[in-house]
Amino acid sequence: MARPKEMQAFYGGWAEQHRRIVETLRPLTSEQMQLRAAPAEWAIWQLASNMVGGRMYWLCYMLGEDDHGVGPEWIGWEDEPDHPRTADQLVEAFGKTWAVVESSLDRWGLRDLTVESTKNNFWGQPTTVSPAWVIQRLMAHEAHHGSEISLILRIHNLPTLINL
Repeated sequence: MARPKEMQAFYGGWAEQHRRIVETLRPLTSEQMQLRAAPAEWAIWQLASNMVGGRMYWLCYMLGEDDHGVGPEWIGWEDEPDHPRTADQLVEAFGKTWAVVESSLDRWGLRDLTVESTKNNFWGQPTTVSPAWVIQRLMAHEAHHGSEISLILRIHNLPTLINL
């Protein structure tokens, strides 16, 4: 299905922000992926892991979208501090989860955006969401963590394409 122009206006910049995040992460070394804003805050790899895990959680787990064989592998990576992820792993994860995002956006029409579904979240609480809510949630989530990554890189005098 061709994406309606009204929908493209709603999330049109998301693909560009995704590209900038990927291109910012791609050259980072393992040491740079460990950088954080403060000792108790998440490292860059954890922030990026949470972003890709969020895509899978909200789209596939909560909305039941097809994961295209990706599976839930990336949900919770950030919660494994003794198993840091590399830039290569995260670039791959961003690519595969973006395919899930695009497939969902390609399939949804305007009417689909308001269809609510209720499912128990990971904590067993019934949660009602719609595709429109999930799109907004994911874009805000990625803008938030993308800004954190950008700030961390700037603190350490490293380049970033995020938030330009």
